[in-house]
Amino acid sequence: MTYDTIILGATYLAAGIAEELQESCLIVERRPQAGYEFINALRFGPGYGEKLVSDKAKDLFKQFEEKGAFHGERICLFDCASCLYQMLENKNVLLNTEIVSVTKNGEGFCVQIHGVSGYRTFYAKQVIDTRVLPDMIHSKTLNLLINSKNHPSRILPYASEAKYGYPGDVLIKIPVRADAGYAEARKKVKQFLENMPAGYKATLVADCFDWAVKQSYPKIKDGVYYLPSARFLGPLSAFDAGVLFARGGDAE
Repeated sequence: MTYDTIILGATYLAAGIAEELQESCLIVERRPQAGYEFINALRFGPGYGEKLVSDKAKDLFKQFEEKGAFHGERICLFDCASCLYQMLENKNVLLNTEIVSVTKNGEGFCVQIHGVSGYRTFYAKQVIDTRVLPDMIHSKTLNLLINSKNHPSRILPYASEAKYGYPGDVLIKIPVRADAGYAEARKKVKQFLENMPAGYKATLVADCFDWAVKQSYPKIKDGVYYLPSARFLGPLSAFDAGVLFARGGDAE
């Protein structure tokens, strides 16, 4: 099959592009879920409703509000994944699909994938990669939420000052090497939990890294656009950037 655009990574930025391009694009993702770079990473981000440019991003913000994402000063996006999935419902999206190769094909691209139906080949005029690739990583953490009903004032290692989750939740951002795998990162989480003060309990561990992306990386390489969604502070700003890029702007 042939599309105008193939997007690698079912990210919030990809959703913004797809919302603008509609059926002319295809999103391909190896994970079983979309929006993982924020929701699954427990990286909810600051600045909601601020500096959003597109009408579609502002509408998504309203949907987040209706879902109860903002509890006073606290941000909780656990119920907001449905907003993203409703938006992607009628789009061309392949989850649980491995990207095998991306090669130039005349003036366009040939993208080979593998999924439950075996190997498939798609063609597109342009390819946009919204994932975080290894050479883009400046640093990364594996995040977890811990909770104490007593709201102790003791300062915890790796604790973020940002107010995430529900009252009593504390976001812990455990740093790992840029090339560390998930198994290695989980070991550091285990060590932290074994030494956690009394009165706390772990409520959730991220299944995706929270990436800090380098300031400089090739924006275009071999004709592929590289627009990592995780370089933005939050899902709404990433989504907004995708909409604006699809309209011919710069995803900054």
